[in-house]
Amino acid sequence: MTRISRRGLEGIDPSWDQLSIPLRVRFNEVDSMNVVWHGHYVAYCETAREVYLGARGLSYQAMELHDCPAPVVRMQLDYLRPARSGEELQVTCAQIPGGEPKLECRYEVRNGAGELCCIANSLQLFVDATGLPYLTPPPPVAQLFSAIAAARAARPAANPDAGP
Repeated sequence: MTRISRRGLEGIDPSWDQLSIPLRVRFNEVDSMNVVWHGHYVAYCETAREVYLGARGLSYQAMELHDCPAPVVRMQLDYLRPARSGEELQVTCAQIPGGEPKLECRYEVRNGAGELCCIANSLQLFVDATGLPYLTPPPPVAQLFSAIAAARAARPAANPDAGP
């Protein structure tokens, strides 16, 4: 039997700013094989990203209010292990540093045993009222990236002198 090699997305770097949320797989999210239908992983990632951005000070409502919405322009997922109905999942969202003013996030979906079920990437562009991408971040987005940088600097993995 030949195994499929796993080439694709890498996991989240421990030094990146990240936030995890718990989610329980609901019955209506599984298919006839009792595994999560692949499209629901996108919703899991979206939920984690919404919580992550809100925790860093820029909700989707604030993006609209300040005329800087951020539509998703690319999404990639690698499915590694099925999640099943009733399982508790941990969904982690991390901002990939260095791409500002675009927002690129990496996601990990893990089951209750800590096993990696899915890795994903999303790319969002902040756009103005006409739909054109900002070349430099407007003030609310600049504040978001400052909050992310501060949170990243405070992580023990990013700052070995910070202590336990």
